Amino acid sequence: MRVHKVSEREFTLSVRPRHPENPEFEQLAEAHQVILCFLIALNVGSLGAFAWAEEPWVRPVFAVTEDMEGTRGYRAAIVAQSPMQHGELTELKEADVYSVVLVFGIVARERTSVLTGEYARGLLLLRMNFAELNFRREAFMCFYRAFEHFIASRILKVSKLGNELKDLQRGLRRITQSQEIIDEFRSIYTIRSSQAAHSQVKQREITLEEVLKVKVFLDIVMHTEFKHEANAEMLARRLREQAGGEV
Repeated sequence: MRVHKVSEREFTLSVRPRHPENPEFEQLAEAHQVILCFLIALNVGSLGAFAWAEEPWVRPVFAVTEDMEGTRGYRAAIVAQSPMQHGELTELKEADVYSVVLVFGIVARERTSVLTGEYARGLLLLRMNFAELNFRREAFMCFYRAFEHFIASRILKVSKLGNELKDLQRGLRRITQSQEIIDEFRSIYTIRSSQAAHSQVKQREITLEEVLKVKVFLDIVMHTEFKHEANAEMLARRLREQAGGEV
């Protein structure tokens, strides 16, 4: 894996397959997984905002003709720049790079694709906009499901939550005692509850700020827990080395 062609807003990540003798589709699948894990690690490790450079393709394709019968014409897509703003740029520090590497090592060992899949879908849907069409509600729910899975499987070690609100708060308190984070979760849970599918309840629109809110919240939770895991692993390794060196 190599990072190169670095500019102010983007860079290129090249991945060399471990088994070049494998069929091409297997090599592409492996490269995709590595790039996906690295992208998630960039977001979580630096607590920043990173996505694929190319906009997701959600543009309608029209037939442009010179007559109403459509006998003469061509097909064309209207390409509009995404309204997604990058926000203020901040230079990545050495500590950020260290955190990214740390998170990448953990995310790459995920046993299932639930966390990485939901996170990746959230990033894609967040940028899929065309005119009045957007997928902010879907992006919000992707990040929320990623958070829910993270707490349930990694912190509480359960496959299913009983009382969703209480269980998620209990899981959060195992990661941090920050009341600010607990209160932030309650506000996110309120937004999530407003999206419950019910024939008698009209779902309100989700704003871009609310999607970014749940994404940043998820990043902070993952960042905090992964740091705890890495520190515990380094301490255990140090103790093993000390024990091995004793006579």
